[in-house]
Amino acid sequence: MLPALVRRGRVDFLTAPTQARLDEFLQSLWQSVGQNHPAGDRLPGDGLRAEVTTAGSIPVLLITMPLACHGAEAHFVVITPGAEPGTWRCFTLEHTWTLEDQPATVLAEWTADGRHVNHGPGPAPNRPAFLTTLARLLSGADGTGQIPTIPDPRHGGE
Repeated sequence: MLPALVRRGRVDFLTAPTQARLDEFLQSLWQSVGQNHPAGDRLPGDGLRAEVTTAGSIPVLLITMPLACHGAEAHFVVITPGAEPGTWRCFTLEHTWTLEDQPATVLAEWTADGRHVNHGPGPAPNRPAFLTTLARLLSGADGTGQIPTIPDPRHGGE
């Protein structure tokens, strides 16, 4: 739901809302999405919060999600301005499991055209580690100036 709102570009998430309004909006969105699921499948929005901060020198809206326990659940979501004015990028740090059945994370991005791009293994699921990793990738600190991607076989290896 958040990536879809970002793609629509109707709200400047970095300047428009106050902290209280951001949190209120997120809780309302969480409850609204939950209404589409059976009561037994709904999860409480405990821990859901947002803050405007930076990843390195890049302004971001950091959303802390409720505790992630299952594969593809997000620990964090970051919304940041895209390269073109009025565009946005949406990154997630997602929970996953290794082949050895150990918890791990994956850094992913929801693109403007709705694709889910896997950027590879992520950092520990904590705020400083995620923001540091994202800053490094967004600044091109890997020497390429590009964020590395892993082909997604569900989209023809793109």
